[in-house]
Amino acid sequence: MVKKIKEEKLHLLIIDPAFYCELKALYPEKIFPLVKPKGGQGEASSVFVTKENSGIERIFDTVNKKLALGDKRSSFSYLIPLSMLKDLDLSLKDFSKVDFLIKDKRIALSVLLGDYEIGALNEIVAQTYLNSGLKIIKASEKVPVYLIASTKSLKEKESLKEVFLTLPEEVLSSLKIEKFVPAEDRDFDYIRILIKLFKNKDLIEYKPNTIKVAILPLYSPLTIYKRFDPLMRYLSDKTGREFKIVIPKDFEEFISIVKKGKVHFSYQNPYIYAILSKGGYAKAIALTVGEDCTDNPSEICGGDKFRGVIIVRKDSPIKNIEDLKNKKILIVSPYSAGGFLFQKIYLEKRGYRLKKDFHLIDAKRQEKVIIGVYKKMADAGFIRESALGVFSKEVDISQIKILTFTEFFPNWPWAVVKADKDLEKTMKETIINLPDQILKNLKVKGFKPVDEREFELLKKYVNF
Repeated sequence: MVKKIKEEKLHLLIIDPAFYCELKALYPEKIFPLVKPKGGQGEASSVFVTKENSGIERIFDTVNKKLALGDKRSSFSYLIPLSMLKDLDLSLKDFSKVDFLIKDKRIALSVLLGDYEIGALNEIVAQTYLNSGLKIIKASEKVPVYLIASTKSLKEKESLKEVFLTLPEEVLSSLKIEKFVPAEDRDFDYIRILIKLFKNKDLIEYKPNTIKVAILPLYSPLTIYKRFDPLMRYLSDKTGREFKIVIPKDFEEFISIVKKGKVHFSYQNPYIYAILSKGGYAKAIALTVGEDCTDNPSEICGGDKFRGVIIVRKDSPIKNIEDLKNKKILIVSPYSAGGFLFQKIYLEKRGYRLKKDFHLIDAKRQEKVIIGVYKKMADAGFIRESALGVFSKEVDISQIKILTFTEFFPNWPWAVVKADKDLEKTMKETIINLPDQILKNLKVKGFKPVDEREFELLKKYVNF
């Protein structure tokens, strides 16, 4: 296919989104997105599968077991599964064996035969084997299975695009989709982010006038893209300037690109913001209202503040804060607000010194703290309160109890890093008055004006 595109021997391509991104990077002036499918089998999740009765219920149950993946150029059997693993702070190194079986059907059959305990593939293929003993244990967000692109050789691009957008019902039914919708190159930036993270190839392009918005990577790139890209498009429409997400690989890279002024705006937890604000690198313009509910993460709870908790096992001999001294405690990250800083403030106000009085272990992720406490790898853990609900599908929290709550602190702020006064004002007004559909995508109640004084206590506890 690459050879034929180079020689201009093709007119239309029906291709995997990841392969499209690779082709577009090779021949930016020879390939153009036309349409993408919507609904039905035109959109699907990447799924992890295992055999029924395998005893495997969650991804964490498969650590040190054999994993089957597909083609390294595939979105559904390679890039998205790696993103899902990263969301749980897992990588291919956490499995005893990893093989690339190229075809999704081969992955499904190999898992059914017992050659591999777990496999990752397209949901549509996996569903055909569910009656044969295959079981889905985790699914990604739904994304287009393919797109239709044209090459430079096709002269009738617009008229053919109109044909796709107005196909009769019987044709759409035969394709098992609801409809085709127009496709833009930016629709596949989330794939480019995955390619950068997992293949170390930077295919992301930002035009000179693009407004770049850094999002602290609390979730996987795919989840962040699905939540925040509708906001970027809305901001583009409202301002007439192109807004695009920048998703750093980790907290440290996020801090670095903001400090270097490589983005115009940023969205971060209050601890990271306190670090950046104290150094004069960012200024808050709006404050988040709402977060995931502890008991029902599909709903939005809370207000403009949130808190952390200290957790232990229900059968733990630890009954109060005094019992924590000299114990092994898992933290989310030294840069976590609800999984470290809030507990640090709480304990230091009561006379404790974290480094001297406790054995702290950086677990990297909220769910790894919960698992570590559950498996008795540590005596206690620091997490944000809502994490107990958010990760209830990934880990068993029935044996976990909250030892104590921290104080409430300001929620996540939007901040300006470098922007002229007019753009800053427009951004602030737009963020505070977002329509319900955009807020629903973001999974928040809304945003409100912010007072810099709300972060003064946090700034006292950060070492710039």
